[in-house]
Amino acid sequence: MKFNIEGFKAEVRKQIPRWINRQNLIFLIVIAVFVVIILWSDDISHYFENIRIQEVQLTLTPTVLPGTPTPLPAEWLTSSEQTNGIVFGALIILILIIASTVIILIRDRHQSS
Repeated sequence: MKFNIEGFKAEVRKQIPRWINRQNLIFLIVIAVFVVIILWSDDISHYFENIRIQEVQLTLTPTVLPGTPTPLPAEWLTSSEQTNGIVFGALIILILIIASTVIILIRDRHQSS
């Protein structure tokens, strides 16, 4: 008994909506991975930082290095949470990608009608 892959594909295609295809599934997987990375990156980095701090006890001694240090704004030096801009930019890119995908889907639907 030989398995007919083309017949199987045709049968599956009848059962699921047209918008579910390989390209959209890959797109959704990439977006899901991206969201998981953003949500977990802060917690995971703090977890590993706590482990590193517990393993190594350092005594900080101020030293002056030769040369002139690069001037940084004071808020950069006092805040370790500088990811807001990155997350905001990523959200803008995500919204643009989703909006363009929806526009293309609507355009294709109107062309095929």
